[in-house]
Amino acid sequence: MDFRKLKITAFSRIALAIIFCCQLFSTSAQDNPPAKKAIITFRERYLHAKPQADVNEPVDSMRILHLMIGGNLYQTEQHVSSAYNGATGKYDFREEFRYIEPLLNLGDVSVVNLKTSFGDNVNNMFSVPDEFALALKYSGINTVMHANVHTANIDKATLKRTRDLLNEFDMFHAGAYADNVERLGNYPLIVNKKGFRIAFLNYTILPNRPSISRDFIINETDKFMIEHDMRLAKANKPDFIIVYFDWGVNDQDIPSSSQQDIVRYAFEQGANLVVGALPNTPMRLDFMEYEANGLPHEGIVAYSLGNLVGSDEGYKDRNGYLLDMELQKNNYTGETQIGDWGIIPVYTYYDTITYPGKKNIYSVPAASIENGDLFGNISYIEKRRAINSAYGVRQLLGATADEIQYHLNDHIVNNVKETIDITNASLNNKHSPIRHDEIKPSPAPVLPVTSNGTNEAPSLALLYKAPEPPPAPKEEPTPKAKTQRETAIEKQRKAAEQVFDEHAIEVNPTQAGGLITAADAAAKPDEPVKARTLRATTDTIYKIQFYVLKNLIPIDTNYYTHLKGYEVFEDSGTYKYVVGNYTSYKDCYRFWKSQMEPRYKQSIIVKFINGGRILE
Repeated sequence: MDFRKLKITAFSRIALAIIFCCQLFSTSAQDNPPAKKAIITFRERYLHAKPQADVNEPVDSMRILHLMIGGNLYQTEQHVSSAYNGATGKYDFREEFRYIEPLLNLGDVSVVNLKTSFGDNVNNMFSVPDEFALALKYSGINTVMHANVHTANIDKATLKRTRDLLNEFDMFHAGAYADNVERLGNYPLIVNKKGFRIAFLNYTILPNRPSISRDFIINETDKFMIEHDMRLAKANKPDFIIVYFDWGVNDQDIPSSSQQDIVRYAFEQGANLVVGALPNTPMRLDFMEYEANGLPHEGIVAYSLGNLVGSDEGYKDRNGYLLDMELQKNNYTGETQIGDWGIIPVYTYYDTITYPGKKNIYSVPAASIENGDLFGNISYIEKRRAINSAYGVRQLLGATADEIQYHLNDHIVNNVKETIDITNASLNNKHSPIRHDEIKPSPAPVLPVTSNGTNEAPSLALLYKAPEPPPAPKEEPTPKAKTQRETAIEKQRKAAEQVFDEHAIEVNPTQAGGLITAADAAAKPDEPVKARTLRATTDTIYKIQFYVLKNLIPIDTNYYTHLKGYEVFEDSGTYKYVVGNYTSYKDCYRFWKSQMEPRYKQSIIVKFINGGRILE
């Protein structure tokens, strides 16, 4: 905003008022009337000089509330690793929001679907460092929806810690609660801003809820529950009711009939706006006609806002849009209506150019890249992807919504960031209960480990080009003199290993499970050998079983990167999910202990011999 222009305008009004008054007094002075009559004459001239409609003092009869509503906000292992600075040993998630920050701060209420939590555990893929909460605060996001499938993968302690941290940063949240008492005291969520009372209802769909989260409450989509919660919301006499759903499946492009039915039901119960997320891709925006209280109405529903920050580098997962809406409230009647509104296509850009050797992740208004206002050095292929992202959203929504474009450039972006840093607060919420230097630094991230039979992940020092200390020398054990029997057994073992490379055997089942290896057989030559043959020891494979489900459900390995290559086999009417292909039990145990056990408390290591499963 040009403040010089404001000053000139104010000065001009004052000058005109002075000139106008001087002219009136000069006219009275020429007539030379008595002082008392001059005052009466002045008032009469003033009344006659103004139109009758302007006699009353001009008062703005409308007040305005600005809403910014976004979709999924992911934080995967890749995001955490990208935000870590090896030189300083700290996280900086601010870069993700750097170019969307000016827009989110325009909203008096800025809403997202938070697909992570704050569990103070960098080994948990459903948890992020506390520094991300500060980035949320600064970005302008002040309201988060937490009823989603990712919340179903955390425990109660993590939920409580997440709630406490969001409260500490003065952020509203809805959708998940420790117990019924907490839910009744905090739901529906009522946000009071600028004379408006906005009610938020938040629900998700959990077809197979993990056992880890079954001791706390996540709002699940149910008509009876929606009706009950809507009655509570109306009891608070809100000006506007927003229902936010986490629903659908990945890459869904059109709403299902059940989703449309739920939307209509929500409108009939009193919703003013319905939005959705989860599919990771944008879906259409509709005007739905419905009846409430015997009168026809029309409501706006955005079935999926896509991703505000994408879950991975897949092209479809990078797209989304913000719903930019103004609410108008009549100061005299209290009636609230939707004013100017539109959509802003957003694109998740994985930047490897700005900082060579490092990947940064940004959420960017797609039109700013398309117009050349931001990222002038972006590669041609990335620019085309951003343009195609905007084109896809326009093609999908152009018939029902206008696109709103804000003129952004590096100068504006840097000024907003500098202002936030100086004031230690977002532009739409100046309350700063905690400073960035008061946050306890989180430990370095544990990089994703591939399940290809090894647990040796690259060190952070190598990843971030920092000098790595030399490994400590290993102490070799003092060789022990072998007895004559031990020497003979070793010769037999070596001879057996050469034979069993081509022909494997099974021995008398004296060990646990009845199966021993060829090397063990050579070490115990006195035990009789059975005629039936098996495969050699090289076909003994260790895997990690992490799920046992009654229904076969595919897993999105674009997000769950550590589960890439997972397998499912049916056993006794259930489906058992396993990952890994380890020939060494030690390597499998290390991977399970560091990566799987913190996330899947019920996970176990299993051994497969000749395709058969044996519990380890």
